[in-house]
Amino acid sequence: MSAMPLWKIACQEQLLPGASIEEKWEFAQSAGFDGIELRARDDEAFEARLGALKRAVGRGVVLPAVCLDGLALGGDVDRCADAFRQVAARVGVIAALGGRVVVAPVSDGPLLQVPSQRSSTEDYLTLSDGLRLLAERAAREGVSICLQPVNRYEGHPVNTLDQAVGLCRAVGLPSARVAAGTFHMNIEEADPAGALLAAGPWLGHVELADSNGFEPGAGHVDWWAAFAALDAAGYDGWTGFSCRLSGPPEAVLPASVSLLRQAGG
Repeated sequence: MSAMPLWKIACQEQLLPGASIEEKWEFAQSAGFDGIELRARDDEAFEARLGALKRAVGRGVVLPAVCLDGLALGGDVDRCADAFRQVAARVGVIAALGGRVVVAPVSDGPLLQVPSQRSSTEDYLTLSDGLRLLAERAAREGVSICLQPVNRYEGHPVNTLDQAVGLCRAVGLPSARVAAGTFHMNIEEADPAGALLAAGPWLGHVELADSNGFEPGAGHVDWWAAFAALDAAGYDGWTGFSCRLSGPPEAVLPASVSLLRQAGG
């Protein structure tokens, strides 16, 4: 039996020690990571970083993806429109940096603090229409929009990989993809490995966190089964740490990457 491939593993920037993106990259490499996943919370601030990030890329820093705080559907129509506008801004920035993935969690915010004013069907149609527009923009930039399902306590109407696949299939563009989040899958998927395998053709990114939200290895996710499923699905894209840390990054991050490599990551 042939060995499983080594997937590319990135780490979200806020988890890495260092005052600059270059210092974070130096640590990331020493810990075993292959890239840094950017985190965008404010669109203007993120766009303002473009010059510094371009210089970092020129110095060899690898920035394959950006993760948004959430594609919020709760609240009024203006809030939804603003959410889609912010995603569109990120598409241009990550494309300019040579990245290829924008991860868009479908989230109303922690514990649904801003409940949707529409039905689940209306939310689904709003998301479908918005995703189509974003996918068209992404296709022009050579970027993928990766819709990430989140657990029922953080968002609706997309909680499972199958629901996200259905949306992407309806959009019908290769730039509309699915981002699997292992923390959310632990809550929503009866068979996480089976869900990864079934969604394989649509996967564009995989966000890594253990069952308790900490780094891989701190909970009870079966990483061997997860990576075996990705291998069987033919997935060859990036994975990225999107989690909290159970201890100092200098201690827990190298150990976590090592565990994933042992599991086939």
